Amino acid sequence: MLRNKISESRLTMAVSHSYLEERIAMFKSIQKSGRIAAVAIGLIAALSPLAAPPAALAGGSVPTPELEKSYSFKVSSDVSHISTGDDSKFGYLYDYDYDEDDGYNLKSVSLINFNDGSACPIAIPDKGLESGCPTSNNQLYWRDGNNLVAFSPDNQSQTVHPIISTKYAYTEETVSYDGKRAAVEHYDYEYEPKKVEIYDLKSDKLIQTYQSNKDDSSYRYSKDMSRLYALQDNSKDGVVALRVFNCDTGSTELKTVNVKKDDRSSDIDDIVTSSYSDDIYLQSDTALIKADRDGNMSVVFNDDDHAPDWPCSYPSAEFYALYTKKGSNDLFEEDDGDYYLNEEDANLSIYDLKSDKIISSIAFPFGDGYLGDISHDGGIMLGTYSDDDKSSACLVDAKTGAKSEFDSHWCGPTFMNGDREIWTDYYDEDSSTLHVNIYKSNIPHSLPEDVLYFVQTHLPFVIGGGVAIVLIIGGAIVVLCIRKKRAKTANGATAAVPKPQRKQRRRQKRAQQNAVPPAAPAMPTAPAAPTEPARFCRHCGTPLVPEAQFCPTCGQKVD
Repeated sequence: MLRNKISESRLTMAVSHSYLEERIAMFKSIQKSGRIAAVAIGLIAALSPLAAPPAALAGGSVPTPELEKSYSFKVSSDVSHISTGDDSKFGYLYDYDYDEDDGYNLKSVSLINFNDGSACPIAIPDKGLESGCPTSNNQLYWRDGNNLVAFSPDNQSQTVHPIISTKYAYTEETVSYDGKRAAVEHYDYEYEPKKVEIYDLKSDKLIQTYQSNKDDSSYRYSKDMSRLYALQDNSKDGVVALRVFNCDTGSTELKTVNVKKDDRSSDIDDIVTSSYSDDIYLQSDTALIKADRDGNMSVVFNDDDHAPDWPCSYPSAEFYALYTKKGSNDLFEEDDGDYYLNEEDANLSIYDLKSDKIISSIAFPFGDGYLGDISHDGGIMLGTYSDDDKSSACLVDAKTGAKSEFDSHWCGPTFMNGDREIWTDYYDEDSSTLHVNIYKSNIPHSLPEDVLYFVQTHLPFVIGGGVAIVLIIGGAIVVLCIRKKRAKTANGATAAVPKPQRKQRRRQKRAQQNAVPPAAPAMPTAPAAPTEPARFCRHCGTPLVPEAQFCPTCGQKVD
């Protein structure tokens, strides 16, 4: 019994020791997993521009851009250019040559990597070059016979979509911002629109067909290409009509809005879309009309005191640039029946599209130059300043007019990467080299804006990091559960005995502990043996023991 107790004690000690080792190992595993997760989160956070760098200020409020990259590319003429979109990773160089008989012709297209400034020619057939190379979602598209070819810059691969019919004289292709849909517009030999076909680029299946109206003009699409917009009438009649074609259902609606009748040449003839919003904007020289995704319109302004910046390449996420009347000066001047915008005697204003009000207004700050872009918060204008003595790119405070000049060439400055960078380009005097400068804008952003921007621009890495963290935490939980289960199993090693037997043993042990031990019995005293007379052999007289039957000397039988 003592041996059994010792064995049980040793088993208990072994189980306890094993359980302790499991707990320690489990803790170390969780600690290691936590460190890995912390490192992963730290790496993601470190990649994000968590705070705007301290910027050198000019004029008290305007940041001074810093040159980050500078590249040069050989070109054939001064109409060669680079398209970038809002991505500073890749761009496309369109190189045009010049012929006295044919004028300018697209010679080649090259992929530009802005990380190292390399230029890689893209193999595009001559007819594809002639058809033009529209870009969308940083991809390059061209027409090759009955095919729409999509070029991806990340892996330099091509995808062929057999969706173009050659039945009509001319076709034009438009691809949605997300690259999921394409529209093929067909025109006759007089370049009158005939029909529009909407395709799903994942399956290359025809989704809808829109038969063009003879009065259709200025085709535009919503950013997801679920709506096709076409202008129907102009402001001279006091009505602006917008035809809206639903590319999902095939239905067509005509939306109208009343405007001020005007005999001047101020037709609503342009539709402006934004990649940041589902809203669209219709504009003329003196009117701006806002429409939602379904074409429901409202007049923002319609008078002689406001004029949208022209031509307009925005709106941005929230703001629109326009000219406003300054003092008693007329915003427009008449010259032989034609009207001209008087920019020199006008204010340049920033209109907040969400609040529907002007948030800043200053005298036109760019001299003979122009406005190129607006910052994300509407506080900074980017443009080219020019006068008789100099030309330069500059940032302008939209409220104070303070300037920060940072590029001494006549260039086309635009914001990139959510106004975190600035793009400028210019030619040599002989137009043989196109120079590109990329600046860090130093325009401050809030931490949530930076984090959101990082997530949007690095979505695959964010998703991958998130999945890795989930897997790490999930793996740690699984390991914890397994080791906890193993510890319970080891702790119940003595529980291998059937349950009834375990109960019986516990009862016996409890009974033994509660029982009173019996008193030790007294040892009995042996009675005194009766005394017997001595015996002798009657033959030889030898003394005999009491139980002797024969004499040990003579061998005779004892009586």
